[in-house]
Amino acid sequence: MARERLDRFELISELASGGMATVFLARLGGAGGFQRLYAIKRLHQHLANNVEFVEMFLDEARLAARIHHPNVVPILEIGTSANGYYLVMEYIEGDTASHLFYCASADGKDVSPRIATRIALDALAGLHAAHELAGDDGTPLQLVHRDVSPHNLMVGVDGVSRITDFGIAHAASRLSTTRSGQLKGKVAYMAPEQARSETVDRRADVFSMGICLWEMLARRRLFKTDDDGETLTRLLYEPIPTLASAAPQLPAALDAVCMKALARDPDERFASAAEFLDALEAAAKPMDLVGTHREVAACVEDLLGEDLAERRARVRASTTDGEGIRSLPPPPVAPVADAPSAAASSMVAVVSTDPESSRGGERPAQPPPTLRRRGAFVVAAVATAGIALSAVAVAWRVDRARPGAATALLPEPPPPAPPAPSAAPSAVIVDVPAAGPAPESIASAAPSASLKPRTLPARPRAAPPASAAAPPAVSVPADMLVNPYR
Repeated sequence: MARERLDRFELISELASGGMATVFLARLGGAGGFQRLYAIKRLHQHLANNVEFVEMFLDEARLAARIHHPNVVPILEIGTSANGYYLVMEYIEGDTASHLFYCASADGKDVSPRIATRIALDALAGLHAAHELAGDDGTPLQLVHRDVSPHNLMVGVDGVSRITDFGIAHAASRLSTTRSGQLKGKVAYMAPEQARSETVDRRADVFSMGICLWEMLARRRLFKTDDDGETLTRLLYEPIPTLASAAPQLPAALDAVCMKALARDPDERFASAAEFLDALEAAAKPMDLVGTHREVAACVEDLLGEDLAERRARVRASTTDGEGIRSLPPPPVAPVADAPSAAASSMVAVVSTDPESSRGGERPAQPPPTLRRRGAFVVAAVATAGIALSAVAVAWRVDRARPGAATALLPEPPPPAPPAPSAAPSAVIVDVPAAGPAPESIASAAPSASLKPRTLPARPRAAPPASAAAPPAVSVPADMLVNPYR
């Protein structure tokens, strides 16, 4: 059964869906059975049609794509299709911290504080890398996530946790505050200044990460209620419960770290995610509350093993059901005797290529000027070689007709074979000017004045055998020249 495709990716299954986008597990195939899995986040249609949001989303995604850190899910590509924009991210086999703790609660199992601390330390390392991102000139980019929550902490089967969803969160925040004044996002994980639509910096992410740590250690929600208004009231005005009040078995040092991260005044919080990380590690290590990545991996396998096994089965099925991505076979090589006709067929394919057929109605990118010059040079070289061969043939015939010519010593060639009854296709001759600018694109929709195809009757010749047929013309997207992932 054929699956939905998004550009060159095959969508295997839906991983998650939220208010702004849907995440798919996707596969990209290649030659020799090569395949790689990706996570693709596709914006919902109502946002894809919002020009203001798309512009901000692209700005932020381009910044986020510059982050390279083992605790950040990288953005590999920004694409567009008939359904709107999408992000291509590295696929992390695992699930979110939110789902991990939900499954633990549903199964009546406990996630140890060692696991929660390890997840928080990894996430803080990724956050600090994002906050420290600088431009090419060394200027800090002041990137803030603005949507740190357990839903955006990916916990992998390798036991490593990674922060994800940079870009889309900031764009949504900017849209909500600059356009309508309405809050959008997870109010239960916002910093107070963000909830009040004030200017935020990296300390807003520190507050949100403090909520995540508090909830993972206490195994309950801090501000969240069924009513957003009540949640906002708790966040802004009511006293924040201490960690000790929810989990009295935990050491007081952990409670102090959580409460410093949750200070409503940004100046009283940790100044950076790195400072938060150091304080948490210093408080947890003496009590042996820092878990290893191996422990986290075992926890993921225990709680999410069945779900991950089903996902792997879907991937295997998509590979073996005959509907996967296949690479194009190489074109057959024509015999040497038919090289001129094969070249003529290739020239016809190049001149008559419809640019609208290369990518579903989109005009392909023009080849670089160097390639255009090479193309003009090749065409000119072929035409010059043909003229030279014709001149040699005429001279040979004249010399042979002269009495006493040396060619009289050669035996007479056998008479030519009778022509085939079916008419051969017309040859296409391309006129190339002796001088002047090269055409803008070999594959332009209408031939320009400098590249005019004209049809002349071809000389009759014997029909080639079936094995010597010219290869079919394959329409290749022009952006293959500049995009190695096409």
